Amino acid sequence: MPGFLLNMKDRHKHFFSWKFQLKATPEQLWPLISDTNSIFRNIRLYPIQKTPFSRSSSKGFLELASTRLSSHLVWQEEPYMWEKPYRFGCTRHYKIGLLKNVRLLFTLSKNSAGTSVHLRIWILSINKLFSLPLSLYITRVLRQRFTKFLHRIDACAVDNLLTYELAQEKNLVRGAGKRMKLIRKKLLANTRRQRIINHLFDYLRKADDAELRAIHPYKLAEYWGEKKYSVLNVFLHAAKLDLLDFQWDISCPNCKALTHSFRKMTDTHDNLHCEECNISYNIDFNKNIHLVFTPNPLIRKLSAKKYCFGGPQNTPYRATQHFLKIGEKQYLNVRLEEGTYIFKTYQHDGVLKLHVREDGPETITLYIKDDDFSGQEAVISTKPNLTIINHSSQKVVCYLEKENWKQEAIYASEVTSSHDFRTLFAKEILNDGEKILATNVSILFTDLMNSTDLYVQEGDEFAIGQLMSHFKIIQQIVAEERGGIVKTIGDSVMAVFREPVSALKAVERIQQIFSSSTGMGDAFKLKAGIHLGDCTTVNLNDRIDYFGTSVNIASRLVDVAKEKEIVVSEAFYNNEDVKLYLERNRDTLFIKDSQKELKGFDNESFRVKQIRMERSQLRLVI
Repeated sequence: MPGFLLNMKDRHKHFFSWKFQLKATPEQLWPLISDTNSIFRNIRLYPIQKTPFSRSSSKGFLELASTRLSSHLVWQEEPYMWEKPYRFGCTRHYKIGLLKNVRLLFTLSKNSAGTSVHLRIWILSINKLFSLPLSLYITRVLRQRFTKFLHRIDACAVDNLLTYELAQEKNLVRGAGKRMKLIRKKLLANTRRQRIINHLFDYLRKADDAELRAIHPYKLAEYWGEKKYSVLNVFLHAAKLDLLDFQWDISCPNCKALTHSFRKMTDTHDNLHCEECNISYNIDFNKNIHLVFTPNPLIRKLSAKKYCFGGPQNTPYRATQHFLKIGEKQYLNVRLEEGTYIFKTYQHDGVLKLHVREDGPETITLYIKDDDFSGQEAVISTKPNLTIINHSSQKVVCYLEKENWKQEAIYASEVTSSHDFRTLFAKEILNDGEKILATNVSILFTDLMNSTDLYVQEGDEFAIGQLMSHFKIIQQIVAEERGGIVKTIGDSVMAVFREPVSALKAVERIQQIFSSSTGMGDAFKLKAGIHLGDCTTVNLNDRIDYFGTSVNIASRLVDVAKEKEIVVSEAFYNNEDVKLYLERNRDTLFIKDSQKELKGFDNESFRVKQIRMERSQLRLVI
């Protein structure tokens, strides 16, 4: 690619080109090498901060500054460009300092030995006297730091390690070592999860500050090979013991960027604003509010320094991003997963939808014009020859992102209904009178058909013991499937799930256990109903509760269910993930279409699916 063109004699051009042979593949390297905040920190560039200096800055451009005792730099940064997992780069235009322009480009090429990483740097300096020391610094210092960083992340990528595994222990707060020793004993006594505790303590001692600012337990659970609900259990107890702290992060529903953080649930409120999108939005309990953890400040103090704001890992759901001038054409080298992607620009309303299929057409050209997008759709290959041409009358920032990308996070709808969270943090509730929307919640109701017979035949003491065991089993299965029990009503249980398939899996497992168990005397006759819809979350009796028509429908579906049957609404059944799951399990799950009248909905008839399954050999011993 061409470097910068010079028209003024008092500026000097530099060009540096280095190649590194790494063992890992581009796909393995991408999450690490495209973390530009980590790159710039490791090569010891100065921290930066956002410093707006122009009221006419284009959307997607950043105005940044870096200040040290010996220098003060201010620049405008073009939007990063990238094509996952093969290249990324950025361009800076300096307003204050000895530099005029800096351009950085990483290219990853797969070969028989792994990946060839080609790093190119173009620099325009203002003062020729600055040229020699700048060149020496880059060739002798920065190159060595780049080399060390790249080989370190290569070692992690090849062995599938997180970077903290190869890091040295960081400094803790004075007295933290003794404090951690006492906490470890209590944490082990409370959770009995020694392996997870060992992982956690190691992580807190070695991970970089940037990793610890927002710890997502479920991501670590996958890496550690542990059950997600078990890791969450340890994290919640660790927060109670002041090893960890937590906060509620809220992201913009449009750009998915983190816009607000609140330490307490009672601090949250609606009518939030995203500066990047220039839109106001409300909290969605099931979509954009997450529980994240940090080390307790009595254990480890974190630096707030930032080294990059716009790199690929700031928006990991985007496969590509480009800044195109008027008439510019860009040929993309990208690999896509199967699924649906959306193509957008900052300058246009609407989207284009691209359905990615393994056998889809390989060649496609996208034309950006002055007209807004109107939801046009196309099918493309996972390895497309994709060309983007800007035929509009303005510069554009365009990007391609996964439509239904879901962050591996702990959502409020899940954790606020969990038994551990309610027990340990009973005050983490909404303010009285506050109502928060929760969209696309899967609501499950279960009920026992023969509990009265159990009381009559076995007596109150035995029946109550068995019913409590029944609640405990449901509670554990719901937690394992990432749901939460909202409340119990007599023999019934109400639970909520963020993912529809999780609700179906949970009730299927519950049915299997109760249909085949002899450890409780006569087998329980359990039935269930599931609906997918929007709800309103409120604080009722000092706990999070759910209300609305969707809840009422779910509660009536269980009423019309028969013994050992799951009745689901049409809205729930039509979810694509649910359909796929039922199709894959059609040999064990039997579906019947029917029309049902539900109590309280006198003028409506509901299309439902009645799901039954074969009797399982799974047995439960209490």
